[in-house]
Amino acid sequence: MDIIAEIRKAGENTEYRGYYYRLSHVIEILILGLLSRQQTLKDIHIWATSPWVSEMLRDNFGIQKIPCYSHLTNLVGLLDADELNNIFMEFFQKLVQTVSGKTVSIDGKTVCSTANMADYTSPLHIASAFVAENGITIGQLATEAKSNEIPAVQQLIRLLNIKGALVVTDALNCQKETAKAILEGGGDYLLAIKKNQPNLHEDIAEVIDFKRNDAVERREQPLDRNFRFAKTGYARPCSSGSLKVFAI
Repeated sequence: MDIIAEIRKAGENTEYRGYYYRLSHVIEILILGLLSRQQTLKDIHIWATSPWVSEMLRDNFGIQKIPCYSHLTNLVGLLDADELNNIFMEFFQKLVQTVSGKTVSIDGKTVCSTANMADYTSPLHIASAFVAENGITIGQLATEAKSNEIPAVQQLIRLLNIKGALVVTDALNCQKETAKAILEGGGDYLLAIKKNQPNLHEDIAEVIDFKRNDAVERREQPLDRNFRFAKTGYARPCSSGSLKVFAI
């Protein structure tokens, strides 16, 4: 399975000063640059225009011409983020083959480096779906504030194939609509609960306290037969020849 082949489904050709550029080539340059530890768009452009890298891009990826830096920034602005995100989610879901019987952990993280960027009024927040057994993130959605994480998580769940998976989230996403979206997608859920849901938290706490206080009563009785039921609970024979009774 080739991520480059999937990426080439995106975008169109665009002409600049007599040269034609494919938007998919721009994406390939960005990904390869990031994999080569280039941190900014400027760093990626310097890396891509170096003689040995430009030769590698031409021979292995068919990228004949590297756009100048100003045009590269313009081309990046033409990319459809939603289309690109859908391509990546589709690819990585194919990569894990199936999530049935696996654990999908959904959580939100704040990208702290975006806190001082002029384009954002608050740090960028990303909701991600991670398949624990494969160690692969199969989907992400971005939101401009942590307060928008709940609807973003619900939207992400609806975009993914979670049939047969156990979906795990934190207490923030212990919501009726989140649970409904998971069930509608054919998955099961394990949701953390804190005091952000006071009534539900209190109900669960009461059940746990009841079980803790109503500890299992054990007492030994003479064994009259190999197996029997007692009025006080379920009985089964022990190796010592006595009868263990567990209250129910």
